[in-house]
Amino acid sequence: MIRVSTQEGNVHCNNSVVSSNLADKPKPALTREPAGEIFEGDTVTLSCRVEGGSDGWRYLWYKDSQSSTPVYQTDSSSGTGAGYTIRADAVSHSGEYWCRAKRGSKPFYSQYSNAVRIQVSQLFSTPTLTVKPGASVWEGEDVSLQCGAQIYKQGTQLQYRYSKDNEDLRGAGSQYSIPAAGLRDTGRYQCEVEAAGTGVKKRSDSVALTVKERPQAVLTQEPAWTQLFISESVTLRCQVQGQYTDWRITWYKDGWKVPVTQNYYSRIDGDKYTISSATRDHSGEYTCKGERGGNPSYSKASNALTLTVSVGAPKPALSQEPAGEIFEGDTVTLSCRVPRGSDGWRYLWYKNSQFGTPVYQTDSSSGTGAGYTIRAAAVSHSGEYWCRAERGSKPFYSQYSSAVNVQVSVSELFSRVTLSASPRATVKEGEALNLTCEATMNKTLRSQLHYTILRDGEPVINSTGPALYSIASTEKSHAGSYKCAVESQGVRKSSQELHIEVQMSWQSADAIGYRVSFTLYHFILFTLLLLHYCRIQGFLHIAGGRSRITWDQDQEQSAEGIELSSRVQHTGVELA
Repeated sequence: MIRVSTQEGNVHCNNSVVSSNLADKPKPALTREPAGEIFEGDTVTLSCRVEGGSDGWRYLWYKDSQSSTPVYQTDSSSGTGAGYTIRADAVSHSGEYWCRAKRGSKPFYSQYSNAVRIQVSQLFSTPTLTVKPGASVWEGEDVSLQCGAQIYKQGTQLQYRYSKDNEDLRGAGSQYSIPAAGLRDTGRYQCEVEAAGTGVKKRSDSVALTVKERPQAVLTQEPAWTQLFISESVTLRCQVQGQYTDWRITWYKDGWKVPVTQNYYSRIDGDKYTISSATRDHSGEYTCKGERGGNPSYSKASNALTLTVSVGAPKPALSQEPAGEIFEGDTVTLSCRVPRGSDGWRYLWYKNSQFGTPVYQTDSSSGTGAGYTIRAAAVSHSGEYWCRAERGSKPFYSQYSSAVNVQVSVSELFSRVTLSASPRATVKEGEALNLTCEATMNKTLRSQLHYTILRDGEPVINSTGPALYSIASTEKSHAGSYKCAVESQGVRKSSQELHIEVQMSWQSADAIGYRVSFTLYHFILFTLLLLHYCRIQGFLHIAGGRSRITWDQDQEQSAEGIELSSRVQHTGVELA
């Protein structure tokens, strides 16, 4: 049994291998057009032909290796029948090429053709992007991007394009300029070069550009008044932020073309510009900036600061709140305002005379800034008021407030307080007594009246209702000096003193008279009896007729004592 296995170039028979003769297979001829030097962008065509006819042949194309997968078509090459066209827009098309033919359903292959080498030369080099003066610059510096590429084929025209962060920029030529670079120009840049008419493009590597913010000059004013008046003083100070030092400050007024100079009224001292006595010529817009020897060589300019110097002292406006009639206990506020701003002003307050000593604060009034407040107004607060403003270490004074001065008229809240007694100020013990406190009101109250009735300086009743002090049955202890005090809205007034007298009743007088008479009667009787006893004892020691006489006298005196005792007792009965 013979088994035949057909493979490309081999025949197997009775387990033996017989090599086919390659000479029996046709060998295609491979040619190229054009035959000279090839540059990027050129078109090269390879042609493959099987000698002895081309009926039914299909062609395969190989690059760099016969054993590789056949190449058919790419973006820049294509095989169509016996031709393979290369649009050589890149050096990568360089290499060795072969062709081979096949036909039949179980393909019969020709031999490989001889190799044809294609060498693609560059039209121009890959561009290089250079940033000048450097990849890191200061705000405001001019920057140029230079795109360089070397041309290898004479007559090649290059076209340039630039991009920032992959966004196209307007610009052409081998240099792209950024005048006065700003922070927004920070980013990554690239350039692209194209050979005109060839479609060959090459891009540079990206280059980073960093634009650093310049130190900022900051202009301040001391004092920070928005409006100045002639002869006032002010200092402008310019300071450059950041870590850099050794700044020289340049001052400008009304634009960058007018540097500030010093004169009799002003001077420059380092970072300070001081106006010691302002004139109208000092009005204007001021700016400053710093300069130095190193990098950064100058700072950003400061924001503009405007000085306005006005002629004449301002005149404050004075107002009163509330504007109507003022009563005792009310709160009154006077407000003083300097027109066109109140920066730095301190306010002075005057009463009844512009030229007197300013009034600032009492127990019931105080001036705080532009306001002067009278709390719990009293009659003594009536009068005319003025205000005046001052500011600065060497005070600059405003005019006095308007000639139409505020008149504070204070009416009494209650004009009279009285204390009355009913039925009368002199009563007898046991009688009822009513004390009534009253106040004559001049206006409707916003708060209640508070009444206090005092006896000998000590309160006996406090009330916010009817001020009535009632005693159902008077005693001697109720006698004394009474006074009534009324208070409301911080105003307190007192009545005149009322003296209350409490007398004894008739029954009490009779009882006292009887007791006094009874006591006196017994005292006299005891005394007479004692005298009588003593005289009797003395008679026993006296002899003769003298004893008789003494006895007679004692009898007479005894009779007189009895008669006197009788009269005293009779008198006591009458008092009772």
